[in-house]
Amino acid sequence: MNSAESIIRFLVNIYQIKKELNLHSCKIIAFLHKIDLVSPSYVNQKIKAIKKFITIQHPRGGDFEIFKTSIGKDFFYDTYYVILNALNSLFHRDLIPINKQEFLILKKELSIILQSDHISKFNSDYLVDKFDLDLEKVHLHMQRLEHLGFINNFDNFKFFKLTNKAYYFKVGWEKEQLNTEESKENKNIELFYIFLYLNKQNV
Repeated sequence: MNSAESIIRFLVNIYQIKKELNLHSCKIIAFLHKIDLVSPSYVNQKIKAIKKFITIQHPRGGDFEIFKTSIGKDFFYDTYYVILNALNSLFHRDLIPINKQEFLILKKELSIILQSDHISKFNSDYLVDKFDLDLEKVHLHMQRLEHLGFINNFDNFKFFKLTNKAYYFKVGWEKEQLNTEESKENKNIELFYIFLYLNKQNV
């Protein structure tokens, strides 16, 4: 809810620190948070004003990025993705390689989130049957998911329930998959149209 002027003053101070410490290669990443509390037009106008000021004062421009973030349901997944990319750029390297075993574990845990609803409380036997796991592995997955804040466990992992965090992640994931499918479908329609057009022209 801070005004654009107060945000700019804050960023000016950050740039001053950057200059005093000779941090020439330092990149500034700003998060305009809790965007779910205001209208999209208000957020966009604020970002436009901030970017305009930074561009005028610091023509290089490449050392500054600003992102819209929120942990609200509609923005949760995108915010996770933004933070992931920000952390990745800080280390100036690709993501830490995932070995095959860890990849399979993560894949299983993602499936647990995506195939469970956020309303019901599930018995650990549900995971044993649905994902063909022994009880020891079920408890391992549940411990990891609880540590990440994606489930709440009850009666020492006898039952579990998805948290809002998991539900918001799930909503974002499904939305992303839908957008990807629509994009592929649109591309196929465009290619089909081009094929028909060329055929009509006898090319």
